[in-house]
Amino acid sequence: MKKLQPGDKVVKVDKDLGIAWILLPPDPNLGGFQGISPRIMDEDKFLLAKEKTKKEAI
Repeated sequence: MKKLQPGDKVVKVDKDLGIAWILLPPDPNLGGFQGISPRIMDEDKFLLAKEKTKKEAI
């Protein structure tokens, strides 16, 4: 997963997971549709949440 960049347009933040959802540029192949994509804000929180999820799955 990519890290959050200064120019990213943030549409939602999940502080518990350490991620932000950004608005992607319009896609001409999809008629100008703009999707969203997660970006890492806080790598430590993201890795802790990821590890916790793995442990719960076992």
